[in-house]
Amino acid sequence: QVASLDPPPALRVRGERSARAPAPTGGGDIGGGGAGCGASMSALYENLRQLITVIDELRDVGLQKMISLPRIVAIGTQSSGKSSLVESIVGRDFLPRGGGVVTRRPLELRLVHLNTQEYSGEQAWAVFDKNDGRKYMNFDDVRTEIERLTDLVAGSNKGIVNDPIVLTIYATDAPDLTMVDLPGITRVPVKGSDQTEDIERLTREMTLHYIKDPRTIVLAVIPANQDMSVSDALQLARQVDPQGLRSIGVVTKIDIMDAGTDAAKMLRGEEIPLKHGYVGVKMRSQQDIVDKKPVREALQDEKEWFENHRIYRLLPPGLVGTPVLIDKLTSILFKSMRRFLPEIKKEINEKRRSVQDRLDELGGDVPVEEFERVQVMWTMVTDYCDMFNNTIRGKYDRKLQRYMVNIPQNSISGGAQVRKILNEFLWDFMETRITADMSDDDIDRAIRVHEGDSLPGFPSPDTFEFLALPHLQKIQIPSVECVNNVASALDLLAQRMAHAVFRRFPKMAEAALAMTQNIIAQEKDNTRTIVEQQVACFTGYLFTNDPSYLTEHGSMEPMYQDNSAKRQQQQEEEQKKDPTLAEKTIQGVKDNSQAMFQNARSLVRGAEAPKRKDQRYSGPFVAEIRKRLDAYFAITIRSVRDSVPKAIGFYLVRAVQDKLQFELLNALNHPEKLADLLGEPPHIMEERKTLAGQLKVLNNAAGVLTRDPTLAAIALEAEDEEITTSAPARPAAGARPEQAQP
Repeated sequence: QVASLDPPPALRVRGERSARAPAPTGGGDIGGGGAGCGASMSALYENLRQLITVIDELRDVGLQKMISLPRIVAIGTQSSGKSSLVESIVGRDFLPRGGGVVTRRPLELRLVHLNTQEYSGEQAWAVFDKNDGRKYMNFDDVRTEIERLTDLVAGSNKGIVNDPIVLTIYATDAPDLTMVDLPGITRVPVKGSDQTEDIERLTREMTLHYIKDPRTIVLAVIPANQDMSVSDALQLARQVDPQGLRSIGVVTKIDIMDAGTDAAKMLRGEEIPLKHGYVGVKMRSQQDIVDKKPVREALQDEKEWFENHRIYRLLPPGLVGTPVLIDKLTSILFKSMRRFLPEIKKEINEKRRSVQDRLDELGGDVPVEEFERVQVMWTMVTDYCDMFNNTIRGKYDRKLQRYMVNIPQNSISGGAQVRKILNEFLWDFMETRITADMSDDDIDRAIRVHEGDSLPGFPSPDTFEFLALPHLQKIQIPSVECVNNVASALDLLAQRMAHAVFRRFPKMAEAALAMTQNIIAQEKDNTRTIVEQQVACFTGYLFTNDPSYLTEHGSMEPMYQDNSAKRQQQQEEEQKKDPTLAEKTIQGVKDNSQAMFQNARSLVRGAEAPKRKDQRYSGPFVAEIRKRLDAYFAITIRSVRDSVPKAIGFYLVRAVQDKLQFELLNALNHPEKLADLLGEPPHIMEERKTLAGQLKVLNNAAGVLTRDPTLAAIALEAEDEEITTSAPARPAAGARPEQAQP
């Protein structure tokens, strides 16, 4: 949101607000401008009175700092005629005059039309927001006060500052409008002034700061004697409003154009179109200002000048004259307010909820009495422990959801994280076969080694332990790591819960978190000892009651059954084979050839000592040892994956849950400690103060919107018609513009 204008005129008289009446437009026949008058414009003004009153009251309560509100902002280059235009709209001569930069602070101008039935004659006065409601009846004094307020903030040496002056003018001949007059875009700093070398960038950024709000109507002031394509006002307006949906152009200095030139194309929008079109105005000359020519006379001169001009008198209605501009601004502002009021109401309600939620989270002021402090401590510790336990168990507690807004939900934590760690424990060992890297020779060699000098053929049980133990010992380190990982998950959970619950009291959070971490560390050490002992049982004593292992590997019978089955199968296959005569002849030839080869080999080698063949265990026996090793390792992994997580869950997770609340309450329930632990840091106190102020503003704003029952009907009107006076008149395709008569 655009936090633009500083608050608000003080002590506004509500009776004056309610005394508004349809503003006179005057000059209804200038350029056909009278088409906007009549019953429809009167009804529009009646509704506009209520809407402007509401929007200005929302500004009065300071809502503009949090939620952008509809407004009109006049922008343009230095000396483009913005100030003179504002005076023509107001109907008073009250702005500072002089050479160079004159408007050096934004001026938020609120015009309030007074009902002529209650205020007879011409009455007008001005009120500044920071002058305790003092009424300025003399507008020369208003000019002096603007100069004083400008020098007070921006200095007296031509400095430019983005700190607005809020001025309310009540007059019987003023329209109902709210607009902002900005300092003109300045390209070159004035020599010897306080203006910096980047004055152009500063004035452009100030202008963009005000007009980038999508609820702001941009009033682009363009001198007629300047090429529109290089207009800074139009350039900035198109930058924030590319389609020209909330921009209106005002062509000034239309009476001092070069001879033989006119602004007809500009006014018709043929060069750079805008949805709300352009309006040409003729303002007082410098000599008129020096002679103090009244604005009312200048408006009459403007009316006559346009009516008698050979070109402008033939233009379509609604393109020239200050009264036409006032009607157009009034219509556009009314449409804008009616359109955005429901959105503003929705934003106010949403902002109220968020601010109230944060205030509820921060709680009230710090308690002073001892019993109150104990109660606060007891409540917060209980909530902290409940959140810790519920998060581990996965329990939903609606009462504690107010704390969850401060906890990021982008990753799993608590019990889900603990379960994930326990589920992944020894997962990589599930499909591991410890004999995959053992050859038959390795197994046979291990059997021989552990026979020692005893009689061969009776393998020792040490062989099994020798082959299995190196692999069983690999589960020791993952078991200890699992304990550490679960403890780390609990520690992280405690940090998040402490930050959420004790956020208001950082010292209390530190104390509670330190004690929680000590409890976790203590139980982690106890659990690690228990887990190490359990793993030592699995690695130091080889035993199993697993039925499948005892059935399949508890005796040598399965091995012999497999061998006998293989031999029987071979015999059956041999019996099925009945060799033919040809096969018998071929086999005989092979046998004779093999015998001759062996005799020849023995003759060549001579008498050679026969080589002694090493004894080794049979292949089926080695294969059985291999199966038993893999089966026992799988049984051990399965048992450890069950027993170690259970030990961690019981001796670490549940132990921390059971001890946490008692230990915290026992350690923190000391009056001398609570006074220090419940001390709030300055930023929390400042945040509460700021939020309380915002909530007051929002409540006041909500009260403003609900006070008038007729406001809802105006705000929710579904009409979306185009206002004829706000649409730029464009010539039809193929049509030639009407030629002016000399």
